[in-house]
Amino acid sequence: MLLDVKNLAVTYAKSAAPTIQGVSFELDAGEILAIVGESGSGKTTVIRAVLNLLPGGGKVSAGTIIFDGKNLAELDNAGWRNLRGKDISMIFQDSGAMLNPVHTIGRQFVEYIQVHSELDKAAAYAMAVEKLTLMNLPNPENILSSYTFELSGGMRQRVGIAMAITFQPKLLLADEPTSALDVTTQAQIVGELMFITRGTGAAMIIVTHNLGVASYLSDKLIVMSQGRIVEAGATQEVVENPQHAYTKSLLASVPEMGRARYV
Repeated sequence: MLLDVKNLAVTYAKSAAPTIQGVSFELDAGEILAIVGESGSGKTTVIRAVLNLLPGGGKVSAGTIIFDGKNLAELDNAGWRNLRGKDISMIFQDSGAMLNPVHTIGRQFVEYIQVHSELDKAAAYAMAVEKLTLMNLPNPENILSSYTFELSGGMRQRVGIAMAITFQPKLLLADEPTSALDVTTQAQIVGELMFITRGTGAAMIIVTHNLGVASYLSDKLIVMSQGRIVEAGATQEVVENPQHAYTKSLLASVPEMGRARYV
């Protein structure tokens, strides 16, 4: 088992009640888990807790997170620096917003590679070109010489994915990676995420409000509401035979075409 989360609870400094609680799931290498639910249901909090990137004084107040046999609560700052970006990587909702707008993509990409490896600048640059090429970005050298505001949303997202997969992480965390994109680009990004995970054997947790994306991508599905898991199981089983009223309402909200609902 790659990831084992048990009875996870997260509390923020100004809140007496946990924002999420009782969250448990398991993930094996090569599996894809989707977490769905409305805004504020706690989806993003779960994956940020896994990577210890909770904002605003948030902290894991109960439960355990075991990754590849390690209890993540026991890691010090050096341990997290070694883990983040190499064994566990994150793809953000808008990768462009996570990059410094006053530096070129290339400067940041090369620096990121050098921080996590012993490669010199030339070798790191070559690796960056290779990863951008893998993401079907044309003229990767031009991309590396560009600033984030010079790229489209889809191009920025591909840059973020390229950086996240540079060191072939064991676990990818994807926070609404397609929600800010048009439908055509969404389909391309979903296809590329499938290619990466299936091709490398990496596990992935994708947070999304799009049940179509979740059902296409994932092996397992978790439905969250008000900080709790209301339904979980194999994706096909949950989609075809939902048990909870909230899950049924989510499925009912998916638009129909020709009396068929595409999830």
